[in-house]
Amino acid sequence: MKPKTDSIYFKGIIHNRSDSNDLLFNPGDLVIVKRGIERLIILRCPCGCGDDLLINLDKRAGKASRLYSKFKSYTLYPSYWRDNGCHSHFILWDNKIYWFGRDIESNECIAVSKQIENKILEVLKEDEFTHYLDLADECGLDPWECLQACKQISKKGLCKAKKGKYKEYFKKTNPKSRKSSFKSE
Repeated sequence: MKPKTDSIYFKGIIHNRSDSNDLLFNPGDLVIVKRGIERLIILRCPCGCGDDLLINLDKRAGKASRLYSKFKSYTLYPSYWRDNGCHSHFILWDNKIYWFGRDIESNECIAVSKQIENKILEVLKEDEFTHYLDLADECGLDPWECLQACKQISKKGLCKAKKGKYKEYFKKTNPKSRKSSFKSE
């Protein structure tokens, strides 16, 4: 067993799953299997157990995760949760691993910029709640940065949050109600 890591290390794009044997050695090592389209991520489990996690990216092969890449930085949506073996549960966001039970509950995530907050405020509606994944798609953001921005603007009183089972929705607050709520505090 190797030590747990909080980062991923991109090792390349391969064409066949068996090609990963020569590339994955340490926790967090990651390759993408691509044949025409991205089909699979193979990630050496970041917990250090030594297992390789196979993460489907191809909708034609069943339930698929989404991979976002930007400037050699990778984000995976949704979170990854092993229901066997080491039972690791984590978010992969911007090449970093955020562990449930440690980072997520303690809010040790990346703060996003005011620019991203403003982008979301431009598209948020006052009359209906919108799931953060839909907001992310509309704004061209990855889901985790969108969710973090929504939480940040919610703390400022600029939007309201509503939780469903495993889902979070947001809507813009009415500017008039914001003024009156601040006066009463």
